Amino acid sequence: MLTFIEMEFIKLKRSNIFLLSLVGAILPPLLMFIAVTAFDEGQSFEALFTNVNMYMSAMFAILLFAIIISYLFGREYNEHTLKSMLTIPISRGKFLVSKYIMFLVWIMILTVVTSISATVFGFIAGLDGFTVKLFMDSFAELLFANVLLFLTFSPFVFVSLFITNMVPAMVGGAGLSLVNLMIYGQSWAPYVPWTCPYLIASGEIAEYATSTSLSYGIILATFLIGLAISYIYFTKKDVPL
Repeated sequence: MLTFIEMEFIKLKRSNIFLLSLVGAILPPLLMFIAVTAFDEGQSFEALFTNVNMYMSAMFAILLFAIIISYLFGREYNEHTLKSMLTIPISRGKFLVSKYIMFLVWIMILTVVTSISATVFGFIAGLDGFTVKLFMDSFAELLFANVLLFLTFSPFVFVSLFITNMVPAMVGGAGLSLVNLMIYGQSWAPYVPWTCPYLIASGEIAEYATSTSLSYGIILATFLIGLAISYIYFTKKDVPL
């Protein structure tokens, strides 16, 4: 399985999708930088980090993660390499797990890029209040939210295996981003798997009349259901020649 992960890293270095995802990770800090300089909003590092984390976790990350999953799991079909890779003595289950691990590593890379970009833009804008503790707390919050989001994207794995084209993933990711935008602040936001990760990580879920354990349960159930159906489909489906 380690060999598969190494192969994924090699393919990742040559991928335009990886570069595009880095640009996507920089967009929330860039937009907040523009807001600070043009509209005089959020004149502190704390406000900048809060806004960046919110927009990244609740909107941009959803679209990015959908595209990444479609690329990771669908490219083997589109490039007709899956039939060759499965000749290696490793189970399909381990192959699937290696893809999940690569997805998680990719998410961590994007999280680092977003946090560092926010810090750089904050210094360029001349914001006050930066401390190492503030940066680490903000980074931990964003990483926690993105890891929870990672768990909720297992159903997209099944979609990417079933429909290998990237268009459905992009449409689905854009649709979920709009859904999050519309329901954020609504009483039932903690029950939506792709909204509650940010609410949990930021602590805003305490403002809702619901149990945090229930939101965790919804995230876990979404992960397990998506993992099960993607595993069953991938292990049972014949690889096209």
